[in-house]
Amino acid sequence: MTKLPVNNPIYSLLEQRVGPLHLRQRLGIESDHEAQIFGQGVNFFHIENWESLHSVARLTLKLLLLYRRGRRNALNIQVSRNDLAIEGLSKALDGYTILHISDLHLDMNTDMPGALIQRLLQVEYDLCVLTGDFRAKTYGPYESALDAMRRVRAHLKGPVYGVLGNHDSIQMVPGLEAMDIRMLLNECATIERDGAKLRIAGIDDPH
Repeated sequence: MTKLPVNNPIYSLLEQRVGPLHLRQRLGIESDHEAQIFGQGVNFFHIENWESLHSVARLTLKLLLLYRRGRRNALNIQVSRNDLAIEGLSKALDGYTILHISDLHLDMNTDMPGALIQRLLQVEYDLCVLTGDFRAKTYGPYESALDAMRRVRAHLKGPVYGVLGNHDSIQMVPGLEAMDIRMLLNECATIERDGAKLRIAGIDDPH
């Protein structure tokens, strides 16, 4: 991840969004993490640096004739339904359904956005929450993950809220919010339904 210069428009947007102090702290944490990944600091060797590790794993799976099965399994997205009994819940919110999607890692497999979209067409919900890890790696470029998320967002209904995961950079926030995804960065939002209110909060803590 290249350092975000102060005169970059994204920096200005983020500074207005979260304030200069939080932005400097958040970018500092990301820079420190990237320095550790690339062997600076206390540790000399980091397994994350071994880019060929993925190639070795892929070759091993192919030799074991498990590679294609693994790809099929990864794209076989399952939906789990959890009914929550909440004491004192308003009748107006009884049956209110939240679609929770997490750990998308959309830039890891070019077929993943399409598989997710197909599954989205089969579910009904009132609100969607995205709980981070939009990209695969914890450092480096994020544009392909945003491009894939843009495809998915076109098929999400109703309000969409999100938080960043530990794989994500705060630099992604303007791009995500441009898709009409309300990112909660140590913030809360109020959802209203027939006079009843539901509050959701999102914490921005990269580590």
